[in-house]
Amino acid sequence: MTPRTDRTSWLRSLRKRLLGSTPRLTEILTADGEERYRPIDWRLIRRLFSCLRPYARQYALGIVLGLVMILLEMQSPRFMAAIVNWTVNYATGQLDPMPTEASAIARLALLIGLWALVLGVALLLHRGTILIMTDAGERVQFDIRRRLFAHLQALSMSFYDRTKLGRIISRCTSDVNSLREINVWGLDIVAKNALMMVVAAGMLLYTEPRLFAAVVWLGPILFVLNRVYRRKAALCYQIAREGFTRVSANLAENITGARVVMAFNRQAGNLSVFNALQEANTINNVNAARLNGVYQPLLGLIGFAGKAIILIYGGYLVATGRIDRTIGVGSVIAAFLYWEWFMAPIVNVGNFYNQLMMAMAGAERLFNLLDTPPEVADLPDAIHLPPIRGHVRFENVTFGYAPGRPVLFDITFEAQPGQMIALVGATGSGKSSIISLIGRFYQPQQGRILIDEHDIRHVTGESLHRQMGLVLQVNYLFTGTVMDNIRYARPDATEDDVLTAARGLGTYDAIAASRDGFHTQVGERGANMSLGQRQLICFTRAFLADPRIFMLDEATSSVDSATERIVQQSLERLLAGRTTFIVAHRLSTILRADLILVIDAGRIVERGTHWELLEQDGKYAQLYERFTTQGE
Repeated sequence: MTPRTDRTSWLRSLRKRLLGSTPRLTEILTADGEERYRPIDWRLIRRLFSCLRPYARQYALGIVLGLVMILLEMQSPRFMAAIVNWTVNYATGQLDPMPTEASAIARLALLIGLWALVLGVALLLHRGTILIMTDAGERVQFDIRRRLFAHLQALSMSFYDRTKLGRIISRCTSDVNSLREINVWGLDIVAKNALMMVVAAGMLLYTEPRLFAAVVWLGPILFVLNRVYRRKAALCYQIAREGFTRVSANLAENITGARVVMAFNRQAGNLSVFNALQEANTINNVNAARLNGVYQPLLGLIGFAGKAIILIYGGYLVATGRIDRTIGVGSVIAAFLYWEWFMAPIVNVGNFYNQLMMAMAGAERLFNLLDTPPEVADLPDAIHLPPIRGHVRFENVTFGYAPGRPVLFDITFEAQPGQMIALVGATGSGKSSIISLIGRFYQPQQGRILIDEHDIRHVTGESLHRQMGLVLQVNYLFTGTVMDNIRYARPDATEDDVLTAARGLGTYDAIAASRDGFHTQVGERGANMSLGQRQLICFTRAFLADPRIFMLDEATSSVDSATERIVQQSLERLLAGRTTFIVAHRLSTILRADLILVIDAGRIVERGTHWELLEQDGKYAQLYERFTTQGE
């Protein structure tokens, strides 16, 4: 059994073993969830050109310099032919009048000097082309990354709910990078190689028509070979690209969930899945390379056939006197070199096509992402929300994350300015969904949400979110200091503003007690801080923003008792003059609420104050009894 057969058998057995034990791997290996790419899509080409358009003059200058450079370089066969013919004729005494040895050397030196001058100018033009085209292409790459990042910032939460992190990272890194060679050198390669083929064919015809006729029949063979290769290469590179994306998605997922992986001892199983994806990705790339390994040697064979024909037939014409012997040898050499010039663009275009296939795959993905509309976006006639008092009203709101699958049904309630509204209920009942709707992270399918009598659909998101604050159970801290993270809510805030906010909230002492106080590095995603410290930082960040509407989503469920006491002591200051919505597992945080909404299976089943709900002896009373029994 060969090593290749061994490897294929191993992969088959591994897939079978894994598919039998890990149902989710079936999805990873067989379904991508994305449409197939088209090999050459002129719609995509036009859109790529639109990205290049702002730098059209720069590209045009670079292309002109590059074309002039090619024309100068393509004079080399003529110089070589002239030098060879003059040398042969001098050696055989066919020059009339015969020059002296000194004048002969001077003539050769002049020809070589002119040749060197032409090539020197070509080298300078080449340097200019590299600098100009690279600068233009990198600016295009910068623009694409900027557009992509801005669009990702504008997309709705529903997009992130259904899209894997690895796919998003892949769009911003490898897919953008796949466009680089096309954006930098695409126009230059097409223009240069087209000019090279046309000029080389024309010069070959001009130099010796009979030699041109002897090799012209190879042109249709090259055309058919390229056509077949392009069709097969398109599919190979599409599959390879999809395989790489699966590897990236799986890698990102395992890194993000590293704590869970370790907790459930899934390292070996996850490594097996990753190895299977890697093996499939390797085989995909080897298949693409195998196709290229057939194409390139065939091109080399055709190129060699052309050279052999020119040398054999050209030698025959010179030997039999069918070419003027004063120009014969040089003409054959020139024809030989022009055939190489003709073949070089075909090889270049083959390599360029490989890059273009990768770029088409990347462009398809990027433009699909850029064309994804935000599900929650400002309407064309959206108004700027003026300073609000915090009056919130839900009117018959029905909402679901997926069409036809609502998680909230006909929700109606009202919160007066400055009131504290508590949302209680079992996990999955819809409490966090209400918070998300107030923040306009999603849009309800039915009903409307009013803030100070303004339908939040008809106000700008910026003016709405500027007057809201949100603290979650697991809040995100950005790499930087505690000060940087608190100031994230108000970038224009001074250090004194931050310290004043912390003192006003009562979190100053707890934060200052950390290693470097407010200048402590929090680490990636807050890794250097305890859960309690992270929550206090997030409370202070929200307090600094001075919102009119404040939302706490399970904000105290992960903090210790000491930290919770600090939070409870500062709630009076935090809530003063603000409408507050609290979702909490701990009933101690909601006892003082002005209104408690009991949510069950997406519906409000009870409402009232703590004591009113206890008197009703319903769902809330059961929850309260359960928590008091458990020591809450």
